[in-house]
Amino acid sequence: MTALIDQEFISTKWPTLSKMIYLDNASVGIPPIDTFNAMKQYLEDRSEAIGEFEDTLNSFKEIRQNLAKLLGGDYSQYGFVPSTSEGINSIAHSVEYPIGSNVVICDLEFPANYVPWQNASRFYGFELRVVKSRNGAVSLKGFSGQVDEKTKIIAISQIQFGSGYRSDLAELSKLAHDNSALIVADIIQAAGCFDTDLSKLGVDFATGQAAKWMLGPIGAGYIYVNESVINELQPRFLGWWGVENLMEFEYFERVPFPDARKFQVGSPAMIAYVGFLESLKVLLQIDGKTRERVAMDNADYLRQRLLEINIPFYDFGQNHNSSIVSCKPNDVEKLHEDLLKDRIHCSVRNGRLRISPHFYNNHAEIDRLIEYLR
Repeated sequence: MTALIDQEFISTKWPTLSKMIYLDNASVGIPPIDTFNAMKQYLEDRSEAIGEFEDTLNSFKEIRQNLAKLLGGDYSQYGFVPSTSEGINSIAHSVEYPIGSNVVICDLEFPANYVPWQNASRFYGFELRVVKSRNGAVSLKGFSGQVDEKTKIIAISQIQFGSGYRSDLAELSKLAHDNSALIVADIIQAAGCFDTDLSKLGVDFATGQAAKWMLGPIGAGYIYVNESVINELQPRFLGWWGVENLMEFEYFERVPFPDARKFQVGSPAMIAYVGFLESLKVLLQIDGKTRERVAMDNADYLRQRLLEINIPFYDFGQNHNSSIVSCKPNDVEKLHEDLLKDRIHCSVRNGRLRISPHFYNNHAEIDRLIEYLR
């Protein structure tokens, strides 16, 4: 299956992968060499006072255009935030919560997608409803039982960080919209790996950052806002990067951008976005369906091998599996330490070994991991 991607392309873009077995993309991905080179060049240019602000603005527009190519919609629907947490906070504090409102989440979420909602519930007085998971999964039926006509938002991760469960965003979007609610998606564990079109899925607001499956630097976050809701969202915080006539500095009444950029508050971390642009360019050299197909083939092969050696793992079926595989070997903490000593990178989450292969991994690397698990 990895033959779908030129192995010379992988070895050229990711030379350090020859020195280790990296199966921890759900933590952070390995940026391509282009990303490092661009960031280094940026710093060298800064030291020589090379570069115009107009160049920066053009690069930022190109990033938004590439995000639209990768994740669907129009580039005007994308803006920059420092992190997924900042993105979730942006939407949590941008809607009105009538008396009696509720927000529905589940108990599988990473803190980035529940701490902001807990905090917002204290500010605005809405009820925070938590759908209970079972064996690493949360069902549409579970959400249906918590959603009603007073639900304002359903907040969900497209793929759960710990178990790897993949939600059906189209079904959840329909559930939300049938109840006049918004669907807010944390897509950090899917973007760059799964072939996703947010506009076709009916997502109202999505957020993530570059550091995981998008193989970019930490600190380059982004948001997506559906055109149908952009006018009803009023950012609680507004800064000079979020208003029209960005380059006019004299005092006058400022008007927010009419697009997703109105959520941008201050100056983005320039060096992180310089790297992010190059990571996006490399990702877009591989068709989205190919990226997903190869990553999922690696994960499915891993599940097959785990079954052979009788190590239990979460298996949600074809419609809900992802490229994150959560398994339960004996003495997982000691095993993890031994793996790291031999430069085999995975993670421990919730007392389980989490293995997360990407498109640049292969079956031979998984076979090597299996030797440790026997």
